Amino acid sequence: MSPYSEQEILAANVNPATGLATDYLNLFNEAIMLFEMGLDMPDMAEELADWKKRGYVEHFEKSGFEMKDVVISAYHHAPADLRCDFDDVCERALASFDSSINILMSSNLEDPAARADLADRLRDMKALVIEMDSHIHGRAAMAKSLQSEVDALF
Repeated sequence: MSPYSEQEILAANVNPATGLATDYLNLFNEAIMLFEMGLDMPDMAEELADWKKRGYVEHFEKSGFEMKDVVISAYHHAPADLRCDFDDVCERALASFDSSINILMSSNLEDPAARADLADRLRDMKALVIEMDSHIHGRAAMAKSLQSEVDALF
């Protein structure tokens, strides 16, 4: 149980049911925006060189977010299975973003095959953010539960 009140948790943009905050997605949304711009304006791709992959807790520890202690505490008090599933998606996202950014920075954007690969990577990056968002809002657990019920029928 978190030492913070539900009001404090809500004020920190933490979902009280999952203990996770959407603010973490800003790290990825920024990279997606720069990635999209880098596809059209190669000079903008250089901005991605400053992007740092950070885990959930590290992201908040290094942020200027006023209520980061509440967010970090809520994360540590989140249900272990939910947090583990979320962390798995985050690790996949961090690896995908890191490799995609490196590939973008070293690609010849005049090459149609390279552009097609980068477009696929961008689509995958966006899908991972949606997947992380579903964990933050508790929809992933609901989908997992429904799938278990369907599997039990057969």
